Amino acid sequence: MTEIPANCVLNKGITGCGATTLAILQPGHTIIAVPFVSLIQNKVAQHKDVLLGIYGEGDKTAIIKDYVDCHPSVKIMTTFDSLPKVCGILTELKHDPYTTFHVVIDEWHTLFQSYQFRNNAVRNLLEETKKMKRVTFVSATPIEPEYWLEEIKHLPEIKIE
Repeated sequence: MTEIPANCVLNKGITGCGATTLAILQPGHTIIAVPFVSLIQNKVAQHKDVLLGIYGEGDKTAIIKDYVDCHPSVKIMTTFDSLPKVCGILTELKHDPYTTFHVVIDEWHTLFQSYQFRNNAVRNLLEETKKMKRVTFVSATPIEPEYWLEEIKHLPEIKIE
């Protein structure tokens, strides 16, 4: 596999198989949304020259502008909470995240756990993904499709064997 398939739920089957790294290294622009800052810090440390990590409070416009101006292939990793903010900044900078980026929602199974205490973050993330031309929900934690969130039930599941 040379890139993450789009418009599906990708069931990795096992953890640590390299799907997140593949999303970072695949051709084209990619935004990867994850539930925890520690995941961003870990991947940025591994891919310093390629990946921009965006999380936390404050205006990130200058940081994102400097990065996209210097990288022909944009790779941004952000938290679930910050995905709408990143998309808004990219739009302001005349980079359309909805049609020119592949958005990968990593560890999507945590959306279930987060829905109750991070309801706004989950709902805002799901609203953003509805606008995306290419989006993939990735996890190694299998969830039967009948229990998927309504917003993704229309997507096919791809299992890596």
